[in-house]
Amino acid sequence: MCGTEPDTLDGAGPGEEVVAPPVVAEEDFARRGPVRRFIRRHPWVMDLVVVAVFLLPNVISTTFIGSAWMHLTVAVVIAVALMWRRKYPIAVTALSVVLGVAAIGSSGTPGDADLAVAFGLYAVVTVRGSRTGWLCLAGTTVAYSLALSAWAQPAVLDLFGAPSIGRPQFVISNVASLLVLWLIAVAIGLNVRNRRDQIQRLVDQANQFRLERDQRELLAAASERARIAREMHDVVAHSLSVMVALADGAQASLRKTPDRSATALTELSGTGRAALTDMRRILGVLRAEPTDAEAALSPQPGAPALEDLIDRFRATGLDVAYSHTGPPLPEDAGLQLTTYRVVQEGLTNVLRHAPGAGGIAVSVLHQGEMVTIRVRNDRPARPGEARAGSGQGLVGMRQRAAVYDGTVEAGPDGGGWTMTARLHVPNGIEAGAS
Repeated sequence: MCGTEPDTLDGAGPGEEVVAPPVVAEEDFARRGPVRRFIRRHPWVMDLVVVAVFLLPNVISTTFIGSAWMHLTVAVVIAVALMWRRKYPIAVTALSVVLGVAAIGSSGTPGDADLAVAFGLYAVVTVRGSRTGWLCLAGTTVAYSLALSAWAQPAVLDLFGAPSIGRPQFVISNVASLLVLWLIAVAIGLNVRNRRDQIQRLVDQANQFRLERDQRELLAAASERARIAREMHDVVAHSLSVMVALADGAQASLRKTPDRSATALTELSGTGRAALTDMRRILGVLRAEPTDAEAALSPQPGAPALEDLIDRFRATGLDVAYSHTGPPLPEDAGLQLTTYRVVQEGLTNVLRHAPGAGGIAVSVLHQGEMVTIRVRNDRPARPGEARAGSGQGLVGMRQRAAVYDGTVEAGPDGGGWTMTARLHVPNGIEAGAS
């Protein structure tokens, strides 16, 4: 009589368990008063109300009108079945229809089972969906129409003092009145179902938005950790390499040229303090975002700091030549910091892997929308004690250059070693002051 439809959420199979997202619940969208909240927490209360509404006219008709007790017994059976309409809506509706058709066959009138059918159709629509609800309504209407056409007794109206009508009119009027009642029940059920679906869509969208927000936060945190790791590598590894070279130089010249040892120790102290300042600045990001005043006191190193950086390496004994061709670098802190770190990485590699190398040249070429940074050194005249590296420095430089659609290449050039970085200048950024 009624079609069936899987009682599952969209995208889930009949045997799959659908777990609602724990972040947002229906209560976040549905505004309920105290009565509705109480009924939601205690659904059996509404079941008792439905049973009472159905049994009340049957009790009245049995007590005051003198209807048969068998009629009341059938009503009690239907009332008990209505307590299970949420879990088995189709079965309860089918039982009500069968008992209603049986009442028509025994007494010639539908009796009070039509109200139970209305409650059942409402449950079918809200639990199983509109398609199943319409199929049940059509099957119920056909069953009652056939039963009334076969067993209707218009003479029963004489018992209530109503004027007699013909059989066709009696059947049509009963079917029409029952159809109106059931259509109202289906319409209410559709309204409730649509409202629940809308709230569920809002819940799903809110959960999706929160999930995407959390994923963005995780990606941002991972990116920030990677940036901090690169900065820590640049500050710690590079500064320590310079400090080790300064300490070795100071020790070597301690007896022969004390003045140069004092200069190296002074530079060593300054390098250490600068490294500590950079570490505090970087690690401070982990505690809180810097204020404008703090940012002004501890700016990121940029293009103007390149001369100081090269002077620091010169103090370690490296004979570094520096040249800048083209207009000044753009006023972009990130681009200037990347340039600074590339030069720092290149000179640190010379200090580590090619001690005593000559012909060290640092060049910065700004031409059009391209900035080219090149650090080159000749092969050392005599082998020295090269320090092994982890290879993470070049990886970090390539990651920095990728932000500006650039590349970093490093390798032998026949007579020495060259590291070249090419960076694209972002659109809309003008050159800085000379």
